[in-house]
Amino acid sequence: METTIDGILNRRVMLEQPAKGYRVAVDTVLLAASVPAQAGERGLDLGCGVGGAMLCVAARVSGVVLTGMDVEADMVELCRRNIVRNGFTLDADVSAGDATTLHPAFAGRFEHVLMNPPYHDEARHDVSDDTQKRAANTEKSGDLAHWIAAAAHALKPSGCLTLIHRADREKDILVTLAAHFGAIELIPIAPKEGASAKRIIVRARKEAGGDLIRKPPFILHARDGSFTEDAESILRHAAAMPF
Repeated sequence: METTIDGILNRRVMLEQPAKGYRVAVDTVLLAASVPAQAGERGLDLGCGVGGAMLCVAARVSGVVLTGMDVEADMVELCRRNIVRNGFTLDADVSAGDATTLHPAFAGRFEHVLMNPPYHDEARHDVSDDTQKRAANTEKSGDLAHWIAAAAHALKPSGCLTLIHRADREKDILVTLAAHFGAIELIPIAPKEGASAKRIIVRARKEAGGDLIRKPPFILHARDGSFTEDAESILRHAAAMPF
C-alpha cells in the first residue's frame, strides 16, 4: 500500500496514511476538538483508522490515555506507527476489532468514546471502488445502532460519547441515542454563514437525564472561502470546540 506522511494541527500531529482511499480530513479534527477529555481519563476511538482523531485528542489534552480500535489490519498497523511517530507510546495504543461487536473486556472502561462511523447508506449512495474507503464510509442497515450500543457498552456511568455524522441523519441519531444516553448537546457544522449544515457533532452522557441542547451553528468558512477565525483556531492551533 502506497502511503503519504501528512501534518495536521499545524504539524503538531504527523500521520502516515494511504495515498488513495479514505484520508484524514476536517471532520477528524473537529471530532477530536469536541471530546471533553481531561488528564487521567481514558478514551476509546471506535473505527480509529490511522489514528487521526485520537492523536489530535492526545496532542490537545496532556495526560489523557487513548485506545484505538479498527477492523482493518492495515489501518491498525498505520495507527500503531503513527502513535510511535508522534511520541504517544505511553498514552495511546491500538488493537484490531469490530467496533460493532466489542469484547466484554471493554465494558465500562472508558470516560470517553469518540467515533466517526460510516455514514453513506449502502442502498442510496454510489459506493467507492476503493475497498478501504468503502469500508470506512459505507453504512449497512442497523450499523448506527450497533456503533452507539458499543459506545454505551464501553463507557463508564455518565461517560461521554462524542460523534460526528451527516446533518441529515440527526433524527436517526437522536432516536438511537435515546436507548442509552441523555444530556445531549448538538452543534451543526455549516460550510459558511447562512448555508445548511452538512455535519453535526453530538455529545451525549450515558444513562444521564437532561434535555437536548442545540448550540448555534459552527461556521467553517468566511465569505472569501478562507477558514473562519474559530475554525482556524481548531484546525491549526488545537483549540477545543466551543460547546
